[in-house]
Amino acid sequence: MRNFFARPRKMIMLLLAFTLVFAAGCQAISNLDFNTVLKNALKVTSSESKQSVELKLLLDDAAYEGSSEEDLAMMKLVSNVKLQLNNVKTQDDTHISFDGSLIFGDTASIKFALKMSDTLAVMELEGAKQPFVLDLTSESLLGMSGAAVMTGLPAEAPAEEAPALDNAALTALGHQLIDTIGTYVIHNLPNPERIDVQPVYENINGTSTSMMKVHVDLNGPEIWAWVKKYVDALIADRAGLDKMVAGVFEVLQSNPDIWEAAGTVNPFEEGGLDAVDPAEVLKEATEGIALMLTELQDELKLLEKEDQESLDEIFSKDLTIKADVFVDSKLDIRKQAYELSYVPSLDPEIGVLPVKGLTIKFESESWNVNGQVKAEVPVASAKDFPVEKLFAMQGYQVLKQFDEKSAIYDLLKNKLHINKQNLTWYSYDYYNPVIVTASHVTLIPLRDTVEQLGGVLTYDKKTKSLKVFDEATNTTIVLKNGSDSAVVNGKTVKWSFPVTVIDGVTYVPARNLAAALKAKIGWSDLGEDMKVFTLDREV
Repeated sequence: MRNFFARPRKMIMLLLAFTLVFAAGCQAISNLDFNTVLKNALKVTSSESKQSVELKLLLDDAAYEGSSEEDLAMMKLVSNVKLQLNNVKTQDDTHISFDGSLIFGDTASIKFALKMSDTLAVMELEGAKQPFVLDLTSESLLGMSGAAVMTGLPAEAPAEEAPALDNAALTALGHQLIDTIGTYVIHNLPNPERIDVQPVYENINGTSTSMMKVHVDLNGPEIWAWVKKYVDALIADRAGLDKMVAGVFEVLQSNPDIWEAAGTVNPFEEGGLDAVDPAEVLKEATEGIALMLTELQDELKLLEKEDQESLDEIFSKDLTIKADVFVDSKLDIRKQAYELSYVPSLDPEIGVLPVKGLTIKFESESWNVNGQVKAEVPVASAKDFPVEKLFAMQGYQVLKQFDEKSAIYDLLKNKLHINKQNLTWYSYDYYNPVIVTASHVTLIPLRDTVEQLGGVLTYDKKTKSLKVFDEATNTTIVLKNGSDSAVVNGKTVKWSFPVTVIDGVTYVPARNLAAALKAKIGWSDLGEDMKVFTLDREV
């Protein structure tokens, strides 16, 4: 299978095409115009809905024989995860609110609620001591990501923003592009071999609604055949490609505000010696897309020629997709249910694998589609906790934001163990490496160690002493350079080696510091004269 997976670019293109299987094709069946259905789905700007996505992994117990209880518990925890969203109110692309639950099998369930606008997001988590808030303004996000520093712009003088298009203009422009591109991309979608359409009544938000139910069944070989058929159809429709590209160019040329809003030069602007010839750009773009499709077609043929065995293994009948799509009289998708299942029949020579198969389910139902929807408004308060602070916190500090009796606290601490800390030094490290003395005492850099554990190291000029405060264990250590005596929480103890400064870096005996901070240390041999030294603790 190595040849098959040695072509990541091909697989990416395959996966992009593969996702279109869920669209169920576009040729009309039972007078249902799929072309319009799919275009309508892309044009939904507001709605109310509920949604869920679930992942199930089929574990092979034999693969976990000898594993620690912690590892086994973790695998079982993530083997059945479901995200349920209720009361989803999508006002537009920036104003959304919903509540829901994150469910881990029968182990844990965490409720939450999110309210989001174009400038602010507020999330409430069951068990959290306060809501979490995220400033969505561009200045805040740039500062959080460090982008302002990367661009060289001072924080107090951000670059002047380009004028933004209003939502109505963006929506109208998006609909134009969908109509233009969709005519080619969606029109050429082939129908799966096993597809059925029939009239039904289905409950949507408690109301029985007359709809057309589209049912699709696909297995691995049918998926592969569908992908090839779709690529062939796109290539055969050269007139449709030409028309699509020309339509996109027309939209871009007739909406010069797009380029100003994007903060870039309009390539279609006339004038000057170096002005772009629209006809040449149009021809180049069309030829480029046509060439890409032809290369993709050749890649698919090459895969069949060189690695048919791997294709048969992956796109086998063990891979199945089932889809139910419910469409109303306005040709809006109102309810969807998809299920992807893959439980391969493995060759005994491969041996035992941790996961024997998987199932992914997605369900949703919508109402008030493109109607007047008002999302709940996020409101920040002084008690809210800024999300950006979490990124700079240690795991044990994050835990303090939750009630110790809550399910999320138990999940984070006892299942995910976010309060575990691990520091590692390799024998080939050159920056502040571990040092082993002639008397076999291991020394580690004090500041690096303390700060990576979330502690603080300060120097008192009057007493010429170093002070370590470790928040996780509420431990205070006072040291002096050249002394093997340490004061730990007010009690003087003798350490195995005096505090030593080497090349400007203060070193202390690892075992003594670890004991004071309730940590464990150890050496591991990686072979070929390579060793690793670790300091671990769970606080």
